[in-house]
Amino acid sequence: MNRPLENEGFGAARAERRDRRLAGYLTASPLDLRLGYRAETRLEFAEGGGKGKVRAQAAREFAAAFGVETREVCVIKRGTYTGEERITWLPRVLTVHGDAESVARYVAALPRIIDYTETLATQAARSYGHWSRRAIAEPHIENLDAAGRRAAARAFRAAAFLAAARVLARPEDTDEVTVVDQALAPWEQVDAIAGGIAVYGWVDITEAYDPAEATRLLDDARRSGLHTQHHDEARALAIRQAERAQALRDALDTEPGAIAEDAATTGPVVVIPCSGSKLPHRAEAGRIYTGPLHTHARRTADALTATGGTVLILSALHGLLTLSQEIEPYDHTWNDPGSVTEDELRAQAGALGISDAADVVLLTPGKYTQRGLAVWPDARTPLAHLGIGSQRGRLTTLRKYPEQYAAAA
Repeated sequence: MNRPLENEGFGAARAERRDRRLAGYLTASPLDLRLGYRAETRLEFAEGGGKGKVRAQAAREFAAAFGVETREVCVIKRGTYTGEERITWLPRVLTVHGDAESVARYVAALPRIIDYTETLATQAARSYGHWSRRAIAEPHIENLDAAGRRAAARAFRAAAFLAAARVLARPEDTDEVTVVDQALAPWEQVDAIAGGIAVYGWVDITEAYDPAEATRLLDDARRSGLHTQHHDEARALAIRQAERAQALRDALDTEPGAIAEDAATTGPVVVIPCSGSKLPHRAEAGRIYTGPLHTHARRTADALTATGGTVLILSALHGLLTLSQEIEPYDHTWNDPGSVTEDELRAQAGALGISDAADVVLLTPGKYTQRGLAVWPDARTPLAHLGIGSQRGRLTTLRKYPEQYAAAA
């Protein structure tokens, strides 16, 4: 197993091939120094057979370990005839911001970390291959033709890559890695398979950079003085369009709205997660979160409570939030000091009058589900033990057939 910190032991030919491979993962613009100690750069990930988008997602996971911030990049296009502005997001492009030395170390380390994560994902893919050739796999894949089986294998490997990246980036979350269940298909337990491999092969990714390379990046930045492209205008436009779209949905009532908090709770209590992505200004909890899993879960929660019930948002900082409760944007995870405790969550549930709710559905992942079960031990957990791709698939199914959620959960 090639560890990302090792430079020796490859032999001349293998070392040359490895250097070419590392260079092919991404390109980085020269660091743009700000105020002498802050820096930013622009990363573009090679398509790599469709892997560029997934590698960019993993790069965002790795950034926190280095203390830097990444942002998605978009461009604004104007319609030729209508003149209407349209935002196009670039999933393989990121900008990186932070302390200059931290940014340099991150950029210098990233190709090695990606390469090592690919090694872990390959091991997970091999386990998938072994499983697919065993009799136990036949009930799960008998309805797939050759193309379908190849597609399933590719999807599994991409999910395994991200699962391994999350473990390398946040080793403190490894207690969430569950035991592999031989009765389940691999795509239903990607986190357990790939996460377990990453736990066994864990390395400190913050030491994966070459000091000489980091120094070169800083020296080139001081000489270049180049400025990377900013997207404040595009981000502001995205926020305005999202707010207009939400206002239009509210006006037309095209999707089920939040149930009034003083209405009788005749349906389930549905708890959904918050998200790291938020509007940049104070807003109601039901509107401020913009992350994809939160949005997906919210739409499903609305479907499950269309004829009665309550939707709550679980936040690591605030605990249980009603949809109409106004909050400021914040940056806080379960790993940060000051996170809401289980006792505080129980007290909040009591204040809301739902401590003894007979039907609670947790549309939540990982640590959110653990906290929810501390309040409602008998809650339904439809997303338990599912990888992110499977979680979204389950949410879609529940949204399409809300009357069957009890069986699906």
